[in-house]
Amino acid sequence: MTGSGKTSEEVAREELAPALERLRNGHDVLPFMTELIGSSEAEFVPMPESMADVFAGNGDFRAPGRGSDPIWLEIVDEAGQLFQLIVARPDADGELWVVAPRR
Repeated sequence: MTGSGKTSEEVAREELAPALERLRNGHDVLPFMTELIGSSEAEFVPMPESMADVFAGNGDFRAPGRGSDPIWLEIVDEAGQLFQLIVARPDADGELWVVAPRR
């Protein structure tokens, strides 16, 4: 919990809300892995640890700065399949978050 009684995840979601709104206003659809999702159906969620580990092990990956704008990633796997993600790193928790379909 933070001093305001909110969890760091709640504070991070609040911090990411303006960035998500800018994405929604600028795009009808947003990428998530191999699909496109309606921007109104998208939200930032904490990146699963297993996914973050894959990125951490890739020397080409540069995490977004804490509190900076989200970055758009295009990743090609060994089979040549393209994956796209929008990744952010809120200052509130310093963890990686990804745009995904709303739960």
